Amino acid sequence: MNKKTRFFLSLFLITLSTFSIAGNNLTLELSTIKDQDIRSIHPILIGENGDTTISETIFSNEKIILDKPINLHEARKNLAETLKSFVTKTKKIIRDIKDGSIAIPNEALKNEVMLNLRNNDSFLKRTLSSVDSSEVSERYKLYATKLKGKTVIISQTTTFDDELDVSLVMSDPDNIINNSLKLNGGIKRASVENIRGIVRDLLTNEPSVKTISAHVVSPTLESNYRRIGFKDSPCN
Repeated sequence: MNKKTRFFLSLFLITLSTFSIAGNNLTLELSTIKDQDIRSIHPILIGENGDTTISETIFSNEKIILDKPINLHEARKNLAETLKSFVTKTKKIIRDIKDGSIAIPNEALKNEVMLNLRNNDSFLKRTLSSVDSSEVSERYKLYATKLKGKTVIISQTTTFDDELDVSLVMSDPDNIINNSLKLNGGIKRASVENIRGIVRDLLTNEPSVKTISAHVVSPTLESNYRRIGFKDSPCN
C-alpha cells in the first residue's frame, strides 16, 4: 500500500468513526448562498458576571492545506502544536471537573459539558494524527478561526470532486468551559464565522466545489449551519 492510499484510508476511517457519534448529516448547495449569509461577524465576548459585549475586533481565518510534509510546512507545524496544547488542556479540565476544582453543581449541565469535552478531545486526536505526519494531500484542508491570534475553532475538511466534506469541528476546550458556564473569557460566534469563512473561501478560490456536506454532533453547531442554509442530507 503506497503512502497516498494509506493517507486516504486514514481519512476514510476518521470520517467513518465520526459517523459513529450520533448527529445529523447536512448539506449546503453553494448556488443558494447570498452575500449577507456569509459576511464576517464580530465575536460576542463573555465578561464578568456573565455579561456579554460585542467585540470591536473581528475574527480572522486561516486555511492550512496539507500539501507539504510537516517538516517543510510551518503553518502545519503550528497547527499540530495547537492541537497538542488543546489535548493537554482537555485532560486537565476533565480532571478538574472530576475533583471539583471546576465546580458544576447542575448534574445535567456537568454531564453535557463532560460529553462535549470528550467528543471534542476525540476530534482533536483524530485530526492531530493526520496533521502531525509526513503524509501530503491537497484535498485535505483545515480551517482555523482565531481572535487576536488565538485559535478558537478548527474544522477538518476533505474535497472530493465537486463536494467538500466538513468531517470534524473542534474547539479550544477552554472556550467550551467558558461558554457553557458563562465565565469571563468566553468567545461566542466562532463556529458561525468558521463555516462562513469556509464558504467564502470556496466561492472565491474553489469554484469547482458546488456542495458542502457535514456531520454535526452539537445542536448549537447544527443551528448555526442551518442558519446559513444547510438542510438535511438525503442520506439522513
